[in-house]
Amino acid sequence: MDFEKRVLEKLSSLDEKRKGFKYLVDAITIFSSKRGNLPLYKQVFPVIAKKYNVTSQSVERDIRYVLRNQNCSTKNYLKKIIEDV
Repeated sequence: MDFEKRVLEKLSSLDEKRKGFKYLVDAITIFSSKRGNLPLYKQVFPVIAKKYNVTSQSVERDIRYVLRNQNCSTKNYLKKIIEDV
């Protein structure tokens, strides 16, 4: 099974209809390619924002909204998903 399918499987409990869901999948892909050593706000969110022609702040907000019931920070959640995949 390829990486993206495993990630989508792990994210199955989240609302995939939200904009933040696709941002989250992109963030996991970028974050995992650098082994979780990238600062989200300075290097990950701006790349996603440019891809979708939105602001970094809206990327962060939309991801946070999708993760609102996960009881952890965005960075910790990304690390957890990457470790599980």
